[in-house]
Amino acid sequence: MWRFADLLGLTPPRTGFLGEGDTPLLAATGSTLGGPAGASVSFKAEYQNPTGSFKDRIAAMAGAIIARDGLRGAVGTSSGNGGAAIAAYGARGDFPVALFTVSGILEGKLQQILAHGTLTHIVTQLGSGTSDAGGIATAIAAMANEQGWLAFLTGARYAPEAMRGAETIAFELATQRPAATAVYVPVGGGGLVASIWRGYRRMGLIPPRIVGVQPAGCPTLSRGVQGDLGVLSEPITTTVSGLQVPILFDFDAVPAVTESGGHVVEVSDEQIWGAQRLLSREEGLFVEPAGAAATAGLLADIVADEVAFGDDVVVVLSGAGHKDPTSANRLSGGNQARRIEAAQVSAILAGMTGPQ
Repeated sequence: MWRFADLLGLTPPRTGFLGEGDTPLLAATGSTLGGPAGASVSFKAEYQNPTGSFKDRIAAMAGAIIARDGLRGAVGTSSGNGGAAIAAYGARGDFPVALFTVSGILEGKLQQILAHGTLTHIVTQLGSGTSDAGGIATAIAAMANEQGWLAFLTGARYAPEAMRGAETIAFELATQRPAATAVYVPVGGGGLVASIWRGYRRMGLIPPRIVGVQPAGCPTLSRGVQGDLGVLSEPITTTVSGLQVPILFDFDAVPAVTESGGHVVEVSDEQIWGAQRLLSREEGLFVEPAGAAATAGLLADIVADEVAFGDDVVVVLSGAGHKDPTSANRLSGGNQARRIEAAQVSAILAGMTGPQ
């Protein structure tokens, strides 16, 4: 992503990076989204970043800021992916990282963070219903500003310069798919949808329609579009890791949708799991539930006739499937591996040699 250093306004240091960015754009080929439906669909494979999510772009930018400004290190909150990203870049760039994670962090994400030696605290009140995410984030940002740390809070409300790393997704799409008419983006804290919108604008381009997709059990962006930017007053009911954020960390998520002519789609957890299965079975793309949320939104919009004939749609796949082993087990369904003896191999091969 550092070929965009001029647009980022930051010269990268010579060490500390892992090959982030430049993720492929993959055309849909499966029977559901790749067939002749009057619109073309492609997937921005952000799960192919080094630690398995788009947040590597933000962490790389954070590492460059820390090196430039001589900061002590990074401190922040995480539901998993952001923590794994900054933990890896801290190890690579030789700066300390302290994290405060949600209480329900997935074991796979926690182990990824701990493997890099990051100081990690699991906060009981984070991630459970109407959590104190806003208050904790504000306290972290204040301490970081006073004590010379970088606040790794993935939204422009708290870390505007680091969030510019995620704008490089738009920079790449402008080359990979200049004719795109809509981009479907998952929404947690709102930083991704806002960054893609800002990225197009920073290049002086008119953004395509930005469609924010979030679980119905955490409707922060839906409320934001209606003028309510406060913490959700009701408990969060979605189980989708990474999208259980009770407040928008990036208020630009609202104009990203409204000013681009886009909209918000709310989907159920079951719709997200269905989209995850479709991606795995029809497209060969292994993503976690949060990574499939935007696909679920597109499928819902197709049913609702919100996708026009001739639309050129990009769907952002934000996180890799290995992040959530439980959901991966659910994907397999009744497809179980069978244990056999070596002597049985010949008979099985013989059964495979009939006419195609």
